[in-house]
Amino acid sequence: MSKPFRRVTTGVPTTIILVSLIALTVIIGPLIALAIRVPWDRFTEVLSQDATKDLLIISLSSAAWATVCTLLLGVPLAAWLSSLQRGGEFVRLFVLLPLAMPPVVAGLALSAAIGNRGLTAPLLEALGLRFAFAFPGVVVSHIFIALPFVVVSVDSALRQIDEEVKASASGVGMSNRAILWKITIPAIASAIATGAGLAFARSLGEFGTTLTFAGSLPGVTRTMPLGIYLEREIDPDRAYVLAAMLIILAFIVLAVASLPILLRRRPREAARSVGDFDAERLRELSAPQSGALDVRVRFGESSEDTYFPAGTTTAIVGPNGAGKTTLSSMIAGRLRGMNVKIGDRVVDGEGTYIPARDRGVVLLTQKPGLPRTTTALGAVTMATRDKDLSAKLLEAAGLKDLADVPVTDLSGGQAAQVALVRALGARPSVLILDEPLAAIDVASASRWRRLLRAASGERTIILVTHDIIDVAGLSNQLVVVEAGRTVTQGPTDELLQRPPTSFLAQLAGVNRLAGKVSGIDDGLVTLNVGTHHLDGFMAEDLPAGALSKGGPALAVFDHHDVTLRIPTSTSTNESYRVSARNILPAQILDIDGSGQVGHSLITLELEGGELIRVPLTHRSAVDMRLEPAMTVECLIKATNIAIYPQHQAALK
Repeated sequence: MSKPFRRVTTGVPTTIILVSLIALTVIIGPLIALAIRVPWDRFTEVLSQDATKDLLIISLSSAAWATVCTLLLGVPLAAWLSSLQRGGEFVRLFVLLPLAMPPVVAGLALSAAIGNRGLTAPLLEALGLRFAFAFPGVVVSHIFIALPFVVVSVDSALRQIDEEVKASASGVGMSNRAILWKITIPAIASAIATGAGLAFARSLGEFGTTLTFAGSLPGVTRTMPLGIYLEREIDPDRAYVLAAMLIILAFIVLAVASLPILLRRRPREAARSVGDFDAERLRELSAPQSGALDVRVRFGESSEDTYFPAGTTTAIVGPNGAGKTTLSSMIAGRLRGMNVKIGDRVVDGEGTYIPARDRGVVLLTQKPGLPRTTTALGAVTMATRDKDLSAKLLEAAGLKDLADVPVTDLSGGQAAQVALVRALGARPSVLILDEPLAAIDVASASRWRRLLRAASGERTIILVTHDIIDVAGLSNQLVVVEAGRTVTQGPTDELLQRPPTSFLAQLAGVNRLAGKVSGIDDGLVTLNVGTHHLDGFMAEDLPAGALSKGGPALAVFDHHDVTLRIPTSTSTNESYRVSARNILPAQILDIDGSGQVGHSLITLELEGGELIRVPLTHRSAVDMRLEPAMTVECLIKATNIAIYPQHQAALK
């Protein structure tokens, strides 16, 4: 039998351990000393006394009432605090203030507020309510002191919930009430239990505030701490026994409150096999009921709507920070502020806003967004509302063996695939996928690509990706964004052939140089690019007259069509002893060896700032002794350069 694997953890320095032991001694030492002084033979005697029973009844009942009240008040307060975008930290200071306030000051504050001569005394008297020197006053004292423990525990747990989980749940159609009961409450259940335990234990030990505000009336407001304080002067042994009882009660309460954490399973990756992938069956089970819908968005300062045709796959591309996530979040209802129309409905703008759950749009980001308190089957069922359908979807995706696996036990690739099933299970008319295959292995990603190609006609798919394979293989349309606006949009093949931006050219693996036409001679076009002249041929699919002298144009050629040469002479005649018509001097900006296996990508800058990229084998780069800032010559045959007209607005 093989030994189980154990995770390697980082060790703690000896100094830290020694200091920790000292700190632990500071806490445990006095308790041990107290336990030694307790006359344990009197324990039963003291416990059976009527006075002790009164102390226990008042202490336990007031602590129970205070705990219930702190939960009813603290959990909503924590939920509100965690949702505040501004002012949250300022409000938290007031929540924490009772923990720093001297108990006698807290008692005086309560007396000033709800005491017999407090600010609200006339109102309380009219309602027949009395708190000072009464049992309700004990409860209020405990609430004032214990409430921060509940708020802090629950607020901390709420802020640890990934917002993607709730956003994803809303996107698959879950209402706010369903998200609260099926996702939020289970996620913070242990924090609520911990807060309740701390509040109960703190109530048991409350002394100063209670004494100042509620007094110490036997059988009415005298709690265990007050009784211990009085017995300390009369019968020290009895005081020690009462103190031991209080400590035991507090320990039991804290132990019970810690059970959810102690019994929680540790996450572990599930080693489960992946079954056969039935793309056709999965497509049938996830087909949208309302069919595909087109999408129109007025994005940024674009003069026209960004359009996503119904029943097609449109890829959104652009550099990091260009606005791809913003655009997709607007469509999905996670952000507001732009005019968005889905089908015939205006979902944002013109005084209208339709929540994400009612749009029929599902956005799947790079984070799976699966609730951590359920299984893979449970996560999918939240979207389908049908457990049998969820099981069929997982089986069709080859993930049947993962159905009973807790979400926390799924590996990254498993979670990504379950999230895809969940997104499809909601049967959206518009499906937005933001790098959904990044965490999935090559074989599984290939299967999912087949499904996305097959299902593209049934729904509108919007793909946010930096993967040229997904752009070229999955999308029919392309939307190019930069600097928070749509640069251009159109058929994928056309825009990849004539990239409107440098980023898209790099993604497509071609070089793109913009300039002005200086001459046209029987199809041969001369282009002025900065201070250089570039010869190429007019693209074959262009109509007559598409290019004119002095007009803007674009030269496009493949990375592999460029040959590098180290300059050996300044002689013009010697420079042209090669068949390449174009010889452009350039300076090496960067040498990136992390791309294609065995190759480095050389980035060069022409005079004027235009960039050219050339793939070169590692061996060639070493033999040529290439390094940044080095000057080389770029040789490009005119027959390898296609010249296209370029609208001025698209020039970089």
